[in-house]
Amino acid sequence: MPLLDQYEHGTPCWVDLATTDLGAAKEFYSGLFDWNCIDEQMDDMGIGAYSMAMVNDIATATIYELGPNQLRPVAKPAWNVYVAVDDIEATLQIVQQNGGIVVVDTTKVGSAGHVAVIEDPTRCQTTLWQTDEFQGSLIRAEPGAIAWLEHVSTDLEQSVRFYEDALGVRTVTAAQGGLDRYTTWIVDDNSVAGMFQWPDEMISDGVPSMWFVYFQVSDLNAAVDYVEANGGEAMAGKPAETAVGRFIVLRDPQGADFCVVEPAS
Repeated sequence: MPLLDQYEHGTPCWVDLATTDLGAAKEFYSGLFDWNCIDEQMDDMGIGAYSMAMVNDIATATIYELGPNQLRPVAKPAWNVYVAVDDIEATLQIVQQNGGIVVVDTTKVGSAGHVAVIEDPTRCQTTLWQTDEFQGSLIRAEPGAIAWLEHVSTDLEQSVRFYEDALGVRTVTAAQGGLDRYTTWIVDDNSVAGMFQWPDEMISDGVPSMWFVYFQVSDLNAAVDYVEANGGEAMAGKPAETAVGRFIVLRDPQGADFCVVEPAS
């Protein structure tokens, strides 16, 4: 896939992992995705080492260790999704006008850009990113790189309305796979993310709205074997089979969930 050079407003552009053991997480994901991790110091953000994961020498994600006084108030290991915005202050105003909450106000990240964290009406957190020098992950759909982003909601209709109004994305909802309703975010006629609703029984059990990050792999079975042999687990008995490929939800040894997808040939 050709490299990207920028992200349009409303497009997921970056992901990072907040974890409880930076060293162990780097070893686990580097073995799984063949990442080369390069540490950068982010002491002014309360993070310390911010480990940049490289695919073909291009940044695709980062990993950092949870600690006190950090920008994002994450309580447990999780992958976080960033969405590009043209004007972060204006977007925060629109977020609040549409029932969202500003969890972390606009913060300057050196010369890279400006960041803020919001919570939508279903209580899912999303990070907003207004770029200065750093655009985000400019490699997609390659082994080890981001392949897709998916928001799973406790109330799909509410989530769709919020992100349409707050981020200006267009959406299309239709049956897909085993789902009666699957919503796709559209930005400039490009599909940039997906949304669907948890089954009723999972909502009743208190499963929250969340983002899932999909990473591409060339051999899904080998990826599952690696995860299970290195302290992680598969969250389903077998991969899902779809027209676009095979995928499965996995959990890393520290407890963060993510997905891997092997595209159809």
